[in-house]
Amino acid sequence: MKWLLNRYRAGFEISPKTLKMVVVERGKANWHLVHWGSAPLPEDTLKPAFKSPNVVDTEVFNQTIRTLLAGCPHKVATAGLSLPSEIVRILMRGYPKLPTSRGETEKLITWSLEKSFHFPIANTCVSYQPAGRDASGNEMLLVTIGMKNVIQQFEALMANCAVDTRVVRPASVNLYNFFAPLIPREGTYAFLGLFDSYFNFMVFEDTHLMFFHGVKRGFSDLQFFQDVDMTIQHYLDTNPGKRIQRLCIGSQVGYHDELLEVLGNLIDIQVTVLKEHQLIDSPFDPTNPLERLKLSSYASAIGAAQGLARA
Repeated sequence: MKWLLNRYRAGFEISPKTLKMVVVERGKANWHLVHWGSAPLPEDTLKPAFKSPNVVDTEVFNQTIRTLLAGCPHKVATAGLSLPSEIVRILMRGYPKLPTSRGETEKLITWSLEKSFHFPIANTCVSYQPAGRDASGNEMLLVTIGMKNVIQQFEALMANCAVDTRVVRPASVNLYNFFAPLIPREGTYAFLGLFDSYFNFMVFEDTHLMFFHGVKRGFSDLQFFQDVDMTIQHYLDTNPGKRIQRLCIGSQVGYHDELLEVLGNLIDIQVTVLKEHQLIDSPFDPTNPLERLKLSSYASAIGAAQGLARA
């Protein structure tokens, strides 16, 4: 078994039904998918919740992680982690000026949010990533809030398998980070990040984030397209006069052609389905729908692995 060298990164995505793992390599021109694997979770092993620990059967969960690790030809000691977006709160915040250190910035965010929530903010974990500067000069942040007991359970279970989770983010944020290099940075444009049972909708003006909305229903829901239409209308109601010029879709569930066709007919916006193979080299054939689905299904796990390089 080979130890991961500095150029390799490992990432896991945890969902209620499946655990996924990847190892990626950072090349000179592009990322390379070195290893990938997935394993199903038995029903009721994990129940998503915001305030209480999610993993019900810790023994089964850890055995599934160990199975994935055993199938990897590289020794994984550290990894990025994607957690279900449903178990955290994701929101936007703007500040006239930020502290110079990450720790102080997290304290500022915690202090500013204290009066907004009906639970002790001291019991939460706060993370963020920069999201540009708005027209007023405020530094915009995409903020994630999770309960400490929930996040720490996942970290402890990974540690039981000798894996140190250096970066923990919601799956939707990792999915966006994976696709971000393909998203245009001029005008008013949106990103739709799609999972089986969740989607997030982000709107940018030039380089800064101006709208974020997450919905706990995804492509598997019969009302999915109606939910997307309502989300766009919600954006327009709160941002009058700022019409979206382009919608970019990052799908982890496939159905790329169907999304392009239906949304292209449903909304009066230029629609683009982002192509995973332009971001990472892999053995999967992008012209074969089933092969493309295999690659896209690992997008959030890949984003988690890439997050280690940015940490």
